[in-house]
Amino acid sequence: MLIDNINLNHIRIFESVFRTRSMTKAAEELHMTQSGVSQHIKVLEEMLDVKLFDRIKQRPIPTAVANTLYEKCYESLNNIEQALFAIKGGDKVLSGNISLAIPIEFGNNMVLPLLVEFGKKHPGITYTIQYGLASQMNDLLLRGELDFAIVDDLAMDRILKSVRVFDEELCLCSSKVYMQTIDKGKIQTESKKFFETLDYIDYAEGGPLLNAWFRHHYKSINIKCNVRSAMMDVQGVAKMITEGFGVGVLPFHYIAKLEKEGCKFHIFKGNGKVLKNTISLVYIQEKTRSEKVKILIDFLVSSFSAGIVGK
Repeated sequence: MLIDNINLNHIRIFESVFRTRSMTKAAEELHMTQSGVSQHIKVLEEMLDVKLFDRIKQRPIPTAVANTLYEKCYESLNNIEQALFAIKGGDKVLSGNISLAIPIEFGNNMVLPLLVEFGKKHPGITYTIQYGLASQMNDLLLRGELDFAIVDDLAMDRILKSVRVFDEELCLCSSKVYMQTIDKGKIQTESKKFFETLDYIDYAEGGPLLNAWFRHHYKSINIKCNVRSAMMDVQGVAKMITEGFGVGVLPFHYIAKLEKEGCKFHIFKGNGKVLKNTISLVYIQEKTRSEKVKILIDFLVSSFSAGIVGK
């Protein structure tokens, strides 16, 4: 049989290189040197007399043959692993690297604590975490550089499957200090005239998020916001708000975090109905996911569903 001439470790290394699209990442995951991984792939190619990867810009790009081999071998490797654990007994040990992307503030405040908890339960797990916008995460997922991503924007490619995990509450707020500079007799009115006397901070020119908040709460009122600063960074917006520079929109979970640190906010009531920003976990449904990735995704989804996040 052909398999008699092949070291099973060659297949395991091939699986890692194929999945991570990187000799370096595979070497880190398998605790090998990059040259060692490359040598194993070369030996496997010579034994099978096929080319498994094209080397383009120093990255291994799978050939059609590699796609077929991975599709057939991954399930077999997973079945062998499950059989070994069934014989050995005890809890399954997860190990290796998981690559994911998260939005900055929601990721730091809500996702990272869960990743730490999961990592403590599974010491063999390592993470490669990137920050970015949904459009950037979309491209990284399609290139196979991420196992999954958490995004706050669903303008994603149709090939990606999304699972809603959280509804982020968006609040229009200012510092207590800023409100002390406003005529106290007008604070409770929240009229068009009142709002147009305020200064604002938003995440982009034109105040798109501010406009969304006002459309949600005051559909019939066209409010012109005096946007004094625009930046694509939640921390920056929050800093300018807490320093009393103006009014802006922040996620409630971030406001709660800052209040624990001593910041004091005034939150505008609007119509009383919360404006929500849906957070979703996305991945390529057709891509074969490793057991550790599946288990982590299930852990994150179940943790958000149970409502234990951010408490």
